[in-house]
Amino acid sequence: MANLIDSKGNLDELSKVESLKYNSGGLYGAVAEELAEKSDHFSDDTIQILKHHGSYQQDNRDNRKARKKQKLGKEYYMMLRTKFPGGKLNAEQYLLCDDMATKYGQGDIRATSRQDFQFHGVVRDNFRPLIRDLNLLAKITSKGGCGDVVRNTMANPVADIDVAYKDCGLDLMALAQTLSDKTLARTKSYYDLWLNDEKAQANPDGTVTYIKDLREEVEDPLYGKQYLPRKFKIGIGVDFDNASDLYTQDVGVMGVTENGVIIGYEILAGGGLGFSHSQAKTYPRAGSHLAFVTEQEVWPILEAIIKVQRDYGDRTDRKQARLKYTIDRMGLEAFREKVAEYAGQSFAPPRNVKPTAQPDYLGWHKQFQEGMNYVGVWIENGRIKDFEGSYQFKTGLRAVIERFKPDLRVTPHHNLILANIPDADVDAVQAMLDEYKLPTDQGISTIRRMEMACPALPLCGLAVSESERIFPEVMQGLEDAGHGDAKVVIRMTGCPNGCARSSSSEIGLIGKGPGRYMLTTGGDYYGTRMNQELVPVLKYEDVVPTIAKMLDMWKAERNEGENFGDWSHRLGTEALREKLGIEE
Repeated sequence: MANLIDSKGNLDELSKVESLKYNSGGLYGAVAEELAEKSDHFSDDTIQILKHHGSYQQDNRDNRKARKKQKLGKEYYMMLRTKFPGGKLNAEQYLLCDDMATKYGQGDIRATSRQDFQFHGVVRDNFRPLIRDLNLLAKITSKGGCGDVVRNTMANPVADIDVAYKDCGLDLMALAQTLSDKTLARTKSYYDLWLNDEKAQANPDGTVTYIKDLREEVEDPLYGKQYLPRKFKIGIGVDFDNASDLYTQDVGVMGVTENGVIIGYEILAGGGLGFSHSQAKTYPRAGSHLAFVTEQEVWPILEAIIKVQRDYGDRTDRKQARLKYTIDRMGLEAFREKVAEYAGQSFAPPRNVKPTAQPDYLGWHKQFQEGMNYVGVWIENGRIKDFEGSYQFKTGLRAVIERFKPDLRVTPHHNLILANIPDADVDAVQAMLDEYKLPTDQGISTIRRMEMACPALPLCGLAVSESERIFPEVMQGLEDAGHGDAKVVIRMTGCPNGCARSSSSEIGLIGKGPGRYMLTTGGDYYGTRMNQELVPVLKYEDVVPTIAKMLDMWKAERNEGENFGDWSHRLGTEALREKLGIEE
């Protein structure tokens, strides 16, 4: 084994986070001690442990300078992230989330590109009550929403309702739940810290007093004492539906079909989008085709991959700790052999099947359940709030969900699906969507259907540029330039970590500093190819004119049916720069 702390607890040259995890007693750390003290924030060490409980600490970066002038510290908040395998929740859960966002957070919910919810603007005194209510009232966990474990398991959110999946032979949404359950950390710390009232007493001043014998360390057969070297992402899809962006996952599970029936699963490994500017050893990477397996072999190969990453992932440098770097360091064939060794069996070679579509699910669709329908509702950048004079996402969705009680799905493009709507209610549901200006496949332009932007400023501590707050302006500019009809995947992130999967889009904008972006092109519309750097630094004021000019060229020069990503990839970045008049 490599990179694990030895039996005597020696760290050698491992990163500080490895020591924190190892000595946390199963992710208890100093969380209880800090919650017992009156403060508006957590220490840096405790923040690393809290990630595994589904949270990041943030601060309002809009007022940092003003507060500093007033000799005040940062205005701290917690962000809490849920886990919805396949993005699935029911009406009651949604309404409770909406209630809790108002009671404990900043009033809105953020649907994410990994099919879960984020609560932003949660002050520390509200942090434990939010987690407690989320679990006990809504039966929703945040455990493993972040941290060095398997994150929320993604799946195509219509896999148990859409007619195309009727005869597949396996409920992929159920598979997502099964894999989520199998990869959930076994530690009792989450229950003891946030839910067990026999071990905790909430005080009127917002502190929490815990009993002294709080810790109960449990052996974790999958993760061990150190958990994984970095986060680990799993996505499930099929060859006719790559909405889950399987090539961006640490492991992608792609059902391969014949005549609509799944005959096996193509396993992709080593996808990942995060990188650091000016560090060539970091890079986005598309998943490699690793093996073709049967239904019974899906978990054995996944378990083996996770354990190989646990034991051979780099624990000295967190920037080199993702599975993609482990595979490139070992070599794909050596990695494949090690996975087989850990699984105790060999697996069939991959068939190199690639997906042929990436649907957005917007608009009305018939379900294979008789008399039932689902409707995909577009949510601008996933932010469920009311926008003055425009979309009334928060109020409108609540009104529809309270009245009709649909099941819900968060899509991989941070939109929402309202499912299991009877034929008799379709017109009434649509009327309410219209009343609150909630778009489906109607009410937005074609170019907006596949757009995504990450939250970025003001709360994300990693953002170096704006994203969510300015992306509507970018898209409006492209519409004004005559490109509302362009069927193209455009995504923006405020930093290179890739939360909106900008590196796997046809046109990606990646934050590089205030008002500055890297422009990338050439990705595949269906998500099977990473894009390439076109312009290393593009001023914000040049974003719309540059993209509009490229779209003009594409429309004039493309082959019949050729997507923008394929056109720009065929042309190549050097030729495209020359056509745009951009110097390297």
